[in-house]
Amino acid sequence: MKIAVLIARILLGLIFVVFGLNFFFPFIPKQPMPTGAAGAFSGGLYGSGYFFQYMKVLEILSGLFLLANRYTAFFLLVLLPISLNIALYHTILAPAGAPIGISIIVLNVFLCIAYIKYYSSVFTAKPTV
Repeated sequence: MKIAVLIARILLGLIFVVFGLNFFFPFIPKQPMPTGAAGAFSGGLYGSGYFFQYMKVLEILSGLFLLANRYTAFFLLVLLPISLNIALYHTILAPAGAPIGISIIVLNVFLCIAYIKYYSSVFTAKPTV
């Protein structure tokens, strides 16, 4: 189990670091802008002027912390909504990328389950001060 967690953590960290850096320093050839609902969604996020920059900085930072194995449980939670959005975008709006989107969410959920003991206090029904 430790080896599977190590591989998943490194793989997820690399995915987010590489694709996050690619936004700022394009080294992977860009695909044409999608059309239809996928294009409208992407265009709206790009058009906001801040969203993608903010998200990509979070991806790079989180990916680096996963690679360094520091604050891993926290950064898995930071990446979870991003991973879910990637998976939903690619399965609903741009199905050609569904395998990578599903892979990312599976890796993230697998790692969250592996680190479940660190989340136990979050699931306390009646927390006390």
